[in-house]
Amino acid sequence: MNKFVNPFSDYGWKKIFGSEVSKDLIISFLNEVIQQEVIVDITFRNVEMLGLKQDQRRAVFDIFCENEKGEVFIVEMQKSRQKYFSDRVLYYASFAIQQQSMIVKEKLEKEPDERIRKRWNYHISKVYVICVLNYIMEPSRSEKYRWDIVRMDRELKIPFSETLNEIYLEMPKFVLPLHECDTLYKKWLYVLNNIEIMERLPEELNNQIFRKLKSIVEVERMTPDQRLEYELSLSVERDLSAALDTSFDDGMEKGVEKGKVEGKAEEQRLIAANFKKKGINIETIAQCTGLSVEEIDKL
Repeated sequence: MNKFVNPFSDYGWKKIFGSEVSKDLIISFLNEVIQQEVIVDITFRNVEMLGLKQDQRRAVFDIFCENEKGEVFIVEMQKSRQKYFSDRVLYYASFAIQQQSMIVKEKLEKEPDERIRKRWNYHISKVYVICVLNYIMEPSRSEKYRWDIVRMDRELKIPFSETLNEIYLEMPKFVLPLHECDTLYKKWLYVLNNIEIMERLPEELNNQIFRKLKSIVEVERMTPDQRLEYELSLSVERDLSAALDTSFDDGMEKGVEKGKVEGKAEEQRLIAANFKKKGINIETIAQCTGLSVEEIDKL
């Protein structure tokens, strides 16, 4: 058993970043990732949002919080590649944007003064979506591990709007050794990538933030119930991974078998076509190749 919890497990991620006890950790992490002091305090919000209509899909966030200025922060940890993941991120962000407008409009509707009720001008506070990916999105793209996405003019290559900010961190690409991690931001990435295999906290990480992190993720500090919950979460993830691998292998085997069958059929069609050119009776060709008379007629 490792000494520290795996931060890329659902249990570990929420343990580190998803509770009031660890609020200072998520504030530190977000400020470093966004690379400006945008958060002094945060309020955790309900991680589940429903669509505007009953039959619409819901959104369930890993971490969903808001700072004192009303800016929204969605933090997603993704363990494996998912088709259309960036589209899902955009869909999730739309919930946070819609909710802001609904809250503002509800407040204005309570105003007795009609002029005040009409004041909303579609101003939206910034929404940040930080996606920590434990995989590489597309190996051919680039060696860079961080992607900062905003609405941008295609020709001038300058931001058109920074209301929605998407940040993707491809963690397997972050390979700096600890002695080269010269900022708190890089140290955060190093810790997330390596703490599960650490035997102890290195001297370079001996500060208040990482001492607090260490105390939260030490396996030996867990209660028996917490230990069981963590082990069950790992077991579920392993079972899911094994099921996906099995499905992939089964698909490959079926694909190979299908290829063999199709190859054999094509071979028989070529033989039949050659026999037909030589004037051999179609019924005889059908008996020799197993093809139907109709198939041979079309050759």
